[in-house]
Order: sequence, then structure tokens, then C-alpha cells
Amino acid sequence: MKKFLLLFLIFILFFFDAFACDLPGHFEFNVSYNEILLYSGCYDAINLGPHIITYILTKERALATGTRRPSAQFTQNRDGGVLQKILLENGFSLPHHRDFTNSGYDRGHMAPNADFNDTSENALMTFFIANIWPQTPEVNRVTWLRTENETRRLASEYQEVVVLIIVDEFTGRKIGNISVPSVFKRRVYSMDGKLIYEININQD
Repeated sequence: MKKFLLLFLIFILFFFDAFACDLPGHFEFNVSYNEILLYSGCYDAINLGPHIITYILTKERALATGTRRPSAQFTQNRDGGVLQKILLENGFSLPHHRDFTNSGYDRGHMAPNADFNDTSENALMTFFIANIWPQTPEVNRVTWLRTENETRRLASEYQEVVVLIIVDEFTGRKIGNISVPSVFKRRVYSMDGKLIYEININQD
């Protein structure tokens, strides 16, 4: 586990240098369980969703099937409430699970619970309101799901991969104050830093 955490931190530093979280209204966050870092992000407090999500996906997690999808709502405190506190101090706030209700959009995970299926506790940690964007049912349940499945296949092949999700383009539509993305960008890297999968999913 110490090796996993060390590798994770190295890659987080590398990718955040390339995709810096230094834009106005953007804030870094980390989600851990039992002191093990699961995924990190750069939260866009203006559009109300994650600008960047990044994590290491291991073969063990990619192949894990024994954990059912948690029956849980997305909360503001899967990170212990750290991000929400920082946002409030800067005049922002996280949205709520109910803000998506009856909107016509799914609550689309960026770091999906199925990538953390090694334990139910880890899977539950992906139900963080800072880890989702509005996705149409077609994108969430079909198109984006295909990219998640391909990422898991690559993790099985390469043993470990680095996953980077980027959202920085928007349709102009909103759910309340939450912007609706127009593009979801997925990049997957081998552990030596080689880009092995790249796809952009458009959402109209």
C-alpha cells in the first residue's frame, strides 16, 4: 500500500503540473479511506463540478466484482468536509444530491464506483458531489460507460494505469447553477507515463 500511495503522489504531482489547478475559482481536493488516497481532483467552483479527476486504477480493482453498487446519495463530505470548508471560506459552496433530481440528467461519476470495487467502503467514497457532472442517460449509461470498460481492460492488461478525466467545455445550459458539460475527456497512461488511451465524448 505504501508503494501504491508513493506512485500515486508522484503521478498526481506530474499531472497537476501539466494541468495546474490554479485557475480562478478552482480548488484541489483528495478523497481517501483508511489513510489511502483513492482519487484527487481540481474542483471548478464556478461551474460546480470537477475540472480534473485523477487516480491510479490497479488490475485488482479493475477485476473486482464482489461489491455491489452502493445504495447511497452523493454527499458533500466524502473527503471529511475539507473541500466544502475551503469553498465556504472563499465564497463558494458544493451543490447537493437533490439539485440533480428531475433534471433529465444522470449524476455522472468521473471516478466511477466500479473502479473501486475492491471494497464497499472504497466504492462508497466515489459518491462525492465533487466527483460528478450532469450527463445525459445515453452518455452516462452507454457512451461514457464504454470508456470506463476500456479503461478497466487496460488496467488488467498493464497491471496499473493512471486515469485522468478533464472537463473544461460547457453547453451553456444549466441545472440550477450547475453547468452542463459539452465534452468529457478521458486520458489513460501507463505507469511509465505513456499515453495509451485518449477519447473525448461529446454531449449535446
